[in-house]
Amino acid sequence: MIKKTYRLQLASPAFLGDADQKGTWRTPPLKALIREWWRIAVAPQVAYEVGALKTQEKALFGTAADDGSDGNQQSKIRLALSDWRAGSCKQWEPGEARVTHPEVKDRNTGKERPVGAELYLGYGPLVFQQGTQLNNGAALQAKEENTLKLAHAEEHDEALTLALTLAHWFGTIGGRSRNGWGSLGWEALADTPTLPVLSKAALEHTGCSRPLARCLDLDWPHAIGTDAKGALVWRSKDTFRDWRAAMKFLAQTKIGFRTQEALQFRHGGPHPNAKKRQNGWQLHDSPEPRHVLAYPVTHHEVSPQLRRNGGGEADWGQDARLANTLRFKLQREPDGSLRALIYHTPCKPTLPHQGVDLLGTWQRVHDFLDNAALTRLP
Repeated sequence: MIKKTYRLQLASPAFLGDADQKGTWRTPPLKALIREWWRIAVAPQVAYEVGALKTQEKALFGTAADDGSDGNQQSKIRLALSDWRAGSCKQWEPGEARVTHPEVKDRNTGKERPVGAELYLGYGPLVFQQGTQLNNGAALQAKEENTLKLAHAEEHDEALTLALTLAHWFGTIGGRSRNGWGSLGWEALADTPTLPVLSKAALEHTGCSRPLARCLDLDWPHAIGTDAKGALVWRSKDTFRDWRAAMKFLAQTKIGFRTQEALQFRHGGPHPNAKKRQNGWQLHDSPEPRHVLAYPVTHHEVSPQLRRNGGGEADWGQDARLANTLRFKLQREPDGSLRALIYHTPCKPTLPHQGVDLLGTWQRVHDFLDNAALTRLP
């Protein structure tokens, strides 16, 4: 049995809820994070074949089948935190930076109205109630630490070490973690081998990257994408003194690539619902490029009548969800400052997208990032 110990430190607040949605350190989200990156670590070994990957995943991480049809398997990984304490962030501090969003207008003047950067990236766990507030009253604060002990059989060491490396480089936990919340750094303690520093060469050595066009053949995130310029990983040129400044930068960047001219909505008409018409909603008969980046899009709903292969359940509409595969993380530098990281795990949308050029759409986003205050992974 191999045993490892890591100091975990948050670079940004984490909305890591317990059963009551209160911020608490817990092992299940950490196991889920390791599992997420284990899939990417092992995917090349099984030629990205889902069935083979699931078989290995169940054997290692265990499974609990409610109906007993698939049997129950105990996990072969053991995790323990030094404590399961509640988060120290009980009230959202004022002072949130505001950013301009070209699609947010003042109802009276019609002019652009600034929005809170943190609310924009964290809506859900954060809400607007006479200012940005925590929705459920508690969160884990930036710089909070905990110690994780992990044990597993030696035969799984290579794959799990790679998964932990990827989690250290790219992993985030909790609500809205794709937007950089819950950015988690891993520091090896005691006799645990040190995790490598993220670099272009180190990422290439993992074998966990794949050309963008090939990534878009599969409908699940299975690799870090690449193009002719290298890995689809960008770092901010500047570092930031604290997480609030870094999140402002990420909010501005996200608004920028989503609202760029190349991804402007071209079609769609007033929503049939009177209230939605009054508030400027548009109903699109078919998806447009921006819809496939992430869905839903505020005020731009795709008709629920659009159906896969001409039949079955409606796929779009109000209830459909499409997670953004372009993700954010904050990395702590040796001097304590923070650097913003943007990376892409591309895959084919799980919603019907006939008529949308997936490759071209994402290339426009990547071109935007290449011309922003970012650099490709050195």
